Amino acid sequence: MRDRLKELFLAFGQEHLINDIEAIDDPKIAQCINLIRQWSPHIMEQKASWQLRRPSIVFEPLAGCSQSYLQCVGPKPRIGVLILAGGQGSRLGISGPKGCFPLLGKSLFQRHSEKIGGQNTPLAIMTSSLNHTETVSFFENNDFFGLKDVSFFSQKTLPLFDDSGRWFWEESGCIAAGADGNGSVFQWFVQSGCWDRFMQKGVEAVHIINVDNPLADPFDPVFLSFHRSSAADLSVKSFWLNDPNEPTGRLVQHDSRLAIAEFAELSNEQRNENLLSNTGLLLIDIHLMGELANQTFPLHWARRTAVEWKDGDVRKINCWKAERFIVDALSYAERGKTICFPRGACYAPLKEKGSIPQIEQLLLKADNI
Repeated sequence: MRDRLKELFLAFGQEHLINDIEAIDDPKIAQCINLIRQWSPHIMEQKASWQLRRPSIVFEPLAGCSQSYLQCVGPKPRIGVLILAGGQGSRLGISGPKGCFPLLGKSLFQRHSEKIGGQNTPLAIMTSSLNHTETVSFFENNDFFGLKDVSFFSQKTLPLFDDSGRWFWEESGCIAAGADGNGSVFQWFVQSGCWDRFMQKGVEAVHIINVDNPLADPFDPVFLSFHRSSAADLSVKSFWLNDPNEPTGRLVQHDSRLAIAEFAELSNEQRNENLLSNTGLLLIDIHLMGELANQTFPLHWARRTAVEWKDGDVRKINCWKAERFIVDALSYAERGKTICFPRGACYAPLKEKGSIPQIEQLLLKADNI
């Protein structure tokens, strides 16, 4: 097995790791080989993309969007719900899935589940290799919060790069890696069999929500009606920003289609000119999801902090992480639409501890409406 791992390192230009192989035990050698095999279809793409790192952004500002309070409630599609829950709660002070974090005595997972309960709606949850087992166990230990139709599937990983574009050890025998991004959701959703199950249930559109947004309403009648009445194949909830420097993606227009420009890829001028923000709440036709499973979304790069193991020493370093973004689905949507909502009614992502009091106030307000 060691010879095979050496061959793989040589084949992918990572020969600097070969000297460390002799000290690694057989199970970890096997894990490394399996991981590299999983990465192999994307390694050359990742390396080529890293050379560019920050692609040019060519778009036009989006002048406006439909206002939620002007919309009438009409026919709605039959939906399924998909929760993106691959993150850990380390920034919130817990060692486990972010979805397990409690707000006002209820975990994020419980809050989302209670909104879905009683609707006879299938739920799928995308985890990651970091938290899949813990997430499934959390639902099992809580009797799935009364839900009868819950499926889990995991996104994959890609290797992290140092500033030289090389892999590095996170610990002895463990190559540093990160989740491949929520843009891979369509591929894994289909491959896991969830797409087939949703189709069998008669689902017409899937509402995709982020686990860290407790204000997400999977059954918002205005949003669902807007999607049906506008004949959209992909709808996005949005809101107007007060602060142009808030690090959120912006709704824009590209090649006469709705698009989202990521904050890190915007110039200061572009941030001030484009203030329509993405909430991450997407409603997408089930057939379009099936088509997107066959598409490879581009890689986006960001600086991250990671742990590097080298010659027995461990230190923190800045590195490069590649991810695919779900919002790139808009470039494939022929009828992408957006509708504006009041921010406090739909968007309060839990990113760090400092935001907890404000989010809990919004939750109390929502419960009293």
